[in-house]
Amino acid sequence: MQRTGGILFALFLFLIGFSTGFGQKKDSLEQVWNGGGLSHEAELSTLELLYGETLEADSLSGIYLRRLLELTQSLENPTKYAKWAIAFFQSQSPGTQSNEEKIAILKDAIKREDRIPDTRVKGNLFLKLGGAFFNLFQFDSAITYYQLAISRFGEKDSLYVADALFFSGQASDYQGDLLNAMEKYQQARDIYELLGDEEYVNYVLGGMAILFSRYGIYEEADQIRERLIQAHKASGKTSEVGIQLYNRAEDLRKQGKYAEQLATLRQIEKMMPLKPESQYFLVMFHLSYANFFGRLGDLGQQMNYFTKAKEMIPLFPEFQQNNSSLLFAEALLKKNQRKPEEANRLALAYLEKVKQSKDMDHLIRAREIVAETYEDLGMQKEAAATWKALTQFKDSLNSVNQTTTFAYYQTLYETEKKELEILNKTKELEDANLKSEARTSLFLIIIGGLVIVGGGGFLTKSLQQAKKEKKLQERFSHELLNSQEEERKRISKDLHDGLGQSLLLIKNRVALSQDENAGELLDTAISELRAIARSLHPMQLEKLGLSKAAEQLLDQLDRETELFVSAEIEQLDKLLTKVQELHLYRILQECLNNILKHAEASSIRVSLAQKEKEVQLKIEDNGRGFDFSERYQDFQSLGLKTLKERTAAIQGTMKVSSEKGKGSQFTFTVYV
Repeated sequence: MQRTGGILFALFLFLIGFSTGFGQKKDSLEQVWNGGGLSHEAELSTLELLYGETLEADSLSGIYLRRLLELTQSLENPTKYAKWAIAFFQSQSPGTQSNEEKIAILKDAIKREDRIPDTRVKGNLFLKLGGAFFNLFQFDSAITYYQLAISRFGEKDSLYVADALFFSGQASDYQGDLLNAMEKYQQARDIYELLGDEEYVNYVLGGMAILFSRYGIYEEADQIRERLIQAHKASGKTSEVGIQLYNRAEDLRKQGKYAEQLATLRQIEKMMPLKPESQYFLVMFHLSYANFFGRLGDLGQQMNYFTKAKEMIPLFPEFQQNNSSLLFAEALLKKNQRKPEEANRLALAYLEKVKQSKDMDHLIRAREIVAETYEDLGMQKEAAATWKALTQFKDSLNSVNQTTTFAYYQTLYETEKKELEILNKTKELEDANLKSEARTSLFLIIIGGLVIVGGGGFLTKSLQQAKKEKKLQERFSHELLNSQEEERKRISKDLHDGLGQSLLLIKNRVALSQDENAGELLDTAISELRAIARSLHPMQLEKLGLSKAAEQLLDQLDRETELFVSAEIEQLDKLLTKVQELHLYRILQECLNNILKHAEASSIRVSLAQKEKEVQLKIEDNGRGFDFSERYQDFQSLGLKTLKERTAAIQGTMKVSSEKGKGSQFTFTVYV
């Protein structure tokens, strides 16, 4: 094997030996591949050095890589073997294009993972294996290996964990799994933000916007797009601005807002010319403009923009083969040119192509234009059948949306109902406290008289009883708060195991009727139910800890409101118990909600810090303020009492400073 490789490389080196700068390295390579008396260790060192400097871009680098794999395997060096397996996966040279071979090599390296101490190398093996399955469109396997990669990475590999989450989200996206894709995207975005990687934050946000748009959640999609537009404008990336405006125009078209769509397309046109690397986007832009005028019946403008797109397509041979948008645009053009046979042929080809996808917008557009071209041909029976199929598809889509909306509001209702029940119990408890205090006062008067008479023993016993009752009342209050959190978890589980399972049974019955569209839509509903269930519990708190979770909450408030948010958050890793972290997080949420609803503030300041043997959370606003004693006695304002009960549950103290017209300050102290 070594000698055969030597003959190939000797010939290769003879052909390119005249190249300046390569002559010195040629001698080293000839010595390696023609024997030269080198040990395997020396041969490996030489090839490793030369690969990084010269051979990586070589047309025969695949052969070099295979020799490096042979050497590291024979020398039983699993870490280096893994690194070269990863390099083989990443290679684009001839002879290294087979995904099946890449999978086999990566799996062989993974067999030795127990002897690879480097968590980054180990995690990347699984990450690249997931990528290989992704390239083969085997998304279930890709997601599995991305998750295994996350479990292998160490504490210092956060960037790679974010990559694995991002790629896993893309795989779920291709599967049509909206909620799992969105969850992975959000987790990846949070890590990229913490690492300050703004470029990848924007990549993830772009994916999230497309997902929202695909399922008709246009408001959220547009909020993300506006954020991206402003970010790209600030960094001078006009091509990226154009892409986001194009996506916005497509969303406006789906909503029937044609005047706004045209205004957005004209915004893009004013930005011309864009950079040369944006030519692919320009094809899509001109097709979109052509379709807009085609629907208006303006054949001249439609033909003008369609011709511009066609002139650019030869630059992208893969466009004509893989992009269904060209088929739709051409079918619409032929329809307006009164060529119904050609229009119908193109429309049917467009429908067949988009059936392979899960894009609801393309499926609707395809059935619409097929039905219209049947009508133009006078084929009323076929047109009626196509319109009927389109109506059924839209009805099934609306049905799933209604089911999802119902599930959401049912969850919201159950949560609010339970919280109201807990608050009512709290009121009952406070009434009992007042009665207890009255009884205690009466006991004290009686006991005082008995003491005067000489009944000191009875006094002591009654005081002990009063203290015992107070402790029981405090314990009951704390248990109520704990039951609230447990109830949220229960509702989450019931949604997942109850309604989720019912939808799964419906899906199975739909599968028996071979209604693929309804089955896909039920998949979406099931995923959304599971996400709603997960949203009832603050998962970011469990994963990131109190400090990071608080930062994310305040960042979200800063992005989504007009409030000026100032934050000073210290890292309190492992300083507080999980229960203390949960209650402090809920206290922060409650305070922020009260400020948004009642304070009419323009700015807030939040600090979380350790001071000696205590942790202090301080929330201040410049709002209208309030009279604390007046507000606290008014039981319609349960927020303050809830804050007090949560603080007491973790043996903390609560201090409130507020005056009408002068803002408010809340300070919560927990002792550690």
